[in-house]
Amino acid sequence: MGASAHTTVSNDFGTMDGLSSPRTAGDSAIMSLGQNVASSSSIMSFSAGSRPDAVPQEVDDSDTSLCIVRNLIGSSVTAGSKLVSMDGSLGIFFVFPDLSIRKDGDYRLRFSFFNLQSDNGELMSTVTQIKAHTFSEPFRVYSAKQFPGMIESTMMSKHFAKQGVKIPVRKESAKCGTQECGKDTPCCVKGFCNRNAMYCAPFNCEPENSRTPDSCWNTAHCVDETSDFNSATAFAQVADYKGDPHTTQYVSKFEPSNAKHANEQLELELVKQPDGKGFGAVVTGTRAIQYGTVTAVMRSGSTAGGVVSSFIIRNDKVGDEIDFEFVGNDKTAVQSNYYWHNDLDYTKMVRSPQLTDTTHEYHAYQIQWTPEQIVWAVDGKTFRTVRRADTWDPKDKVFKFPDAEAYVSFSIWDGGAGAKGTADWAGGKVNWAAAPFKFAIKNVSTNCYFKGNETTYVPPADAKK
Repeated sequence: MGASAHTTVSNDFGTMDGLSSPRTAGDSAIMSLGQNVASSSSIMSFSAGSRPDAVPQEVDDSDTSLCIVRNLIGSSVTAGSKLVSMDGSLGIFFVFPDLSIRKDGDYRLRFSFFNLQSDNGELMSTVTQIKAHTFSEPFRVYSAKQFPGMIESTMMSKHFAKQGVKIPVRKESAKCGTQECGKDTPCCVKGFCNRNAMYCAPFNCEPENSRTPDSCWNTAHCVDETSDFNSATAFAQVADYKGDPHTTQYVSKFEPSNAKHANEQLELELVKQPDGKGFGAVVTGTRAIQYGTVTAVMRSGSTAGGVVSSFIIRNDKVGDEIDFEFVGNDKTAVQSNYYWHNDLDYTKMVRSPQLTDTTHEYHAYQIQWTPEQIVWAVDGKTFRTVRRADTWDPKDKVFKFPDAEAYVSFSIWDGGAGAKGTADWAGGKVNWAAAPFKFAIKNVSTNCYFKGNETTYVPPADAKK
């Protein structure tokens, strides 16, 4: 299951009963599937009800003598998320962050699991059967007069909130650096609060430090599309982006921006600063992708040593990355690498076969990413394949294979100003006499592995203002 995994509820009726316990987290109901679950679209339904003074037992759902009460309210529809669990392993979690029950009493929650994906990968429109169900441990719902007060959010809820899940964790204060984000500037990024895309877009926003997790905009998921930068609408400055991916496919990631639409293409420039170091640019897609094929027709801006140009698929919060990188001291090749959870193993880098000058000629660079493998190709010719099965780490007992939903991005930066190892790799200090350094992208094509996610996105309320 990946980004297209969905959940729904068949109804919100049920009985107080129990079989086995799911994983629960104080203020949120959380269901977990293990790391090695197959990738497929799935539907999970969630229901709860009451049966006064009942003894937990196996329940016949057709028994009409049970006391059925419509009690469950809140968001009973959620998408499965691939997250890092408390022990560091990967899992698929279904989080229901805002469920509540109308009437006080003792309850159990029932979870039901459906598989609605057909063999061809499309969602089935016919009736399907419940594949499995389970029940939570009993818990008590209090009336307003008897309510004992709020409890601290669990460590699991806080752990998932830090990975971008919108769980309303409770803490003494949501600190964004030394301040608390207010109503007019609700989104936090690196100690600062604001309300524009640079702060509220999901690729930047820190939900655990913002005014509330919901302050951050929702993640827009992958759709098949081609972004032709001959059109000015394919790119926008981050200050002009209001959160609706239908309006533009790529935005600058920060300000001031050294990215612009020019010469019928997208250009990212590395500019010399007063301190002698370079200030570059980062452009990121407005939709996240989890598996698929991304092809970029582009020309490297690394015309001198120290200048690095990059085409990356990355999740900054988890640390998964797949990349192409160009360095100024090697103009006839591109380097490929991948990282899992910020495990920066540079020894895995593989250089492409010789190409015509990458700083003068445009080439089509392609990343094919599936649950089973990653393929790097240039101009239609594959030069590297990494299979998930070959990334197994017997010590940590995990496949160190990038699989978190991520964003496509392009950047140009001053590698020569980095630490010695980075500077040596990039080709030493930048020779500014060779400027300008402009990374040019003509177009980007995206073909999603998972389909049907478009309907899950809700733009911010003021997206079209």
